[in-house]
Amino acid sequence: IGELYIEEIKKYVGDEIMAFFSGPKKEINACKAAMEIRKAMHREQQAAIKSGAASISIGIGINSGTVVFGPVGSKTRKDFTSIGDTVNLAARLEGANKEYGSKSIISESVYKNLNKNFICRELDYIAVKGKTEAVRIFEILQPTGKITREMLQDLKRLFETGLEHYRKRKWKTAEEYFSKCVEKYNDAPAKVFLRRTARYKTYPPKDGWTGVFTMNVK
Repeated sequence: IGELYIEEIKKYVGDEIMAFFSGPKKEINACKAAMEIRKAMHREQQAAIKSGAASISIGIGINSGTVVFGPVGSKTRKDFTSIGDTVNLAARLEGANKEYGSKSIISESVYKNLNKNFICRELDYIAVKGKTEAVRIFEILQPTGKITREMLQDLKRLFETGLEHYRKRKWKTAEEYFSKCVEKYNDAPAKVFLRRTARYKTYPPKDGWTGVFTMNVK
């Protein structure tokens, strides 16, 4: 899957696959591979539904940065791998898809190196488990048979406008934009933010709140 773009599959970790990309277009190639994987998974899901079998879903997390790469371990047991904060954040982003109902989350460092072939929306500003420094995260949006690029651009505009008002504590206006995302596109991340805004209307965040959401799970 994604044979054109995946440079090297590094390891299998339970039900997780970690792939490594290098070179000047590593972020673009990683995102191309992610989109190919999602297309293949969609085909498998549709086939499973038709046959009455159970379908599965996956989340994808992509990060870019410095890693420790090479043989790690002792003389008796070694593993040729990539380790470090960059790898750990990618794993956390993969898990974050469960929080938002999203499919493919990328870090800001990846987003800054993509071209206009990808439609991405800013998703949130989060502090992942085990880290205190917050990072901006983005979701890659992909056209399907029912959703066109024009629709995705509209979803991006509505959601990011709602996010802007959410961070300014303008809960009512934020709700209006997130509600439009749900009404028009049944958007899962917008449903998450509707629940948050409803809670913050009753229990406002403390002074100094910057919109950061703390992830307490991996």
